[in-house]
Amino acid sequence: MGVSINTVSRALRGKRDVSPATKARVLEAARRLGYRPNKLARGLRSTKTWNLGVVVSDIANPFFAAVVKGVENAARTYGYTIILKETDESYEREEEALRVMVAEQVDGLLLTPAQSQRNTVETLLGGDLPFVLLGRYFSDLDAPYVVTDDVRGGFLATEHLLGLGHRNIAHVAGPMHISSARDRWAGFISALRANHLPVRKDRAVMGAVRLEDGHRAAQELLGRRVQPTAIFCYSDLVAFGVMRAVSEAGLRIPEDMAIVGYDDMEFCAHAQVPLTTVRIPKRALGEKAVEMLVSMLRNGGQTGTRSARLPVELVIRESARGVMA
Repeated sequence: MGVSINTVSRALRGKRDVSPATKARVLEAARRLGYRPNKLARGLRSTKTWNLGVVVSDIANPFFAAVVKGVENAARTYGYTIILKETDESYEREEEALRVMVAEQVDGLLLTPAQSQRNTVETLLGGDLPFVLLGRYFSDLDAPYVVTDDVRGGFLATEHLLGLGHRNIAHVAGPMHISSARDRWAGFISALRANHLPVRKDRAVMGAVRLEDGHRAAQELLGRRVQPTAIFCYSDLVAFGVMRAVSEAGLRIPEDMAIVGYDDMEFCAHAQVPLTTVRIPKRALGEKAVEMLVSMLRNGGQTGTRSARLPVELVIRESARGVMA
């Protein structure tokens, strides 16, 4: 190949001081020869396992599946393998997942906290394991995190509906102990106030996470004395539950009810009524979290950036249109 053993070693470990062309040649040769890195030997030499722990709330949720895809791709680039656990939004399972990661001696941890309690994160802050919160944060804890600009996202979704002429807008919100739910709610309120509209409690249903939650929330909203003409939903999964309940009530989307989701999951564009939604850069979210965590690992647990807030954008499709005359 015409390169030194040291260069081959550095290329296989993903070091950045090896040129892309040389790295490509080394990796292609390794592929042809069936080379597999001996991570146990690497760990014995460096006291590292080359494993990163990843704990998310629901791997079956397409949102988290896409985020984890970004995590895995970035981790592989840096020479790491991931160990994945889910909590199903249970603090007890979060504690269990942390014990597993400690037992596996992961080099670092990415955690989407359940946020019903904060003991796990406080424990991590008092320990030696580098970690980054993924998708959620605690405003009053100095824990590193990577999130998206959900206040802006909630504002964009609500502002779009207002621009279509809707004034009777409901919000099916997530649980308020979750930071992303609070931020989207804050954006919703901000848009209403910017347009001099009141914030009415009878236009909100809290605590929706899953499709069935959206279905129940929409039934509740439709059973109230004055029905909304538009509904902004905490997530796309929640939005699809809302859409089902709206259709079951004999209402048409978007003629009788405008609906906006959040996340822009892959199937949103292919639904029977394509869903207007706020797009989160899901893979970039995972990639940025790995980048921050690896920076900490390379700098003794310290990082120059303690937080990152990625931008979001509104994706307009057919599920929302102006108020019918």
